[in-house]
Amino acid sequence: MFIPQLSACCLALVFAMAVQADAYKWVDDNGDVIYSQTPPVDKPYEKMGTPPPPSINPEAAKKQVDSLIEQQKATDKARKEQQQKQQQEQLAAEALAENCQAAKYNLQQYQDNPGRRMMDEQGNVTRPTEEERQQKISKLQQQINKFCE
Repeated sequence: MFIPQLSACCLALVFAMAVQADAYKWVDDNGDVIYSQTPPVDKPYEKMGTPPPPSINPEAAKKQVDSLIEQQKATDKARKEQQQKQQQEQLAAEALAENCQAAKYNLQQYQDNPGRRMMDEQGNVTRPTEEERQQKISKLQQQINKFCE
């Protein structure tokens, strides 16, 4: 992702160095020295020479570009890992909230319906004893404590 952008930037820099604009210097009516990229129409001006671009060692430039690419890859990798970690944390928080709501709902159902009927594995419908009901309420309270911290 970063490599094409870096290549385009370097290419633009090379072209920008090759196509340098001329600079012009002249004195206006007030005696002020003016510098511009366009020459004045009705005033005498001096064309300023542009300095040559600095010499570049190709090997040093390649090493610098390679170093920048490696730094960008490391930064991208760290950013992706951070995003994945945040997504996992968010999913875990959402699951915890869902479990909390379900535990609260189940507890409310057990507290509001003391004569609730239950079906066992064989399909028999029975009513839990008060002791079994209290055990289930206690278990649901523990789930609420676990999921609704």
